[in-house]
Amino acid sequence: MKARKKPIEVFAVQYSHDIILEEFLKLLRTNEKEPVRYDESDGTIYIEKERGEISLPKGNWVIREDNTDGCFWSINPDIFLQTYNRVKGTLNTFVKRVYEVDFIKMDIDDTKSIIEVLNFLGYFVTTPLEELQRDELVESIKEQGFLEINTLEGVERLFSGEVVVRGVRGEFYPVSYDNFIKVYDILDEGL
Repeated sequence: MKARKKPIEVFAVQYSHDIILEEFLKLLRTNEKEPVRYDESDGTIYIEKERGEISLPKGNWVIREDNTDGCFWSINPDIFLQTYNRVKGTLNTFVKRVYEVDFIKMDIDDTKSIIEVLNFLGYFVTTPLEELQRDELVESIKEQGFLEINTLEGVERLFSGEVVVRGVRGEFYPVSYDNFIKVYDILDEGL
């Protein structure tokens, strides 16, 4: 299905070598629901989220969407520059550009829905053995209650009723349905 990103404003800052690390970590720790840890070996910051830990390597941008969950999210610098514009006269306020994405919603109780999500993610079946492996994967997903998705920032979980989006560079990321409808206009009514 297709959706169009709404032009929402976000707080954003690039994690660079020029940043004052202690102040940056203090900012990220303002969201007490999501613990933050710093890896001294390579300078990567990790943010623990309900759906999995995401990485914030140097060079990435971190955004906070105050109109959704108020959480911090790591964004690849090339994708950030392709999808955000600075709001004139501000330092850390950016507006999301309007663009279309593909997405699919998952129902964990519906085998067909899980298979459609797997196909969306590129898990195609071409042999009987692959079909058997996929069927075992579907049962495993039903048992654990989520599907793990490899995102640019780490492995995140997609839960029932949530959507997975294919981004502007073909990357995938899960989004709660409540947040999805706040930041996207659905173009097809298949939900």
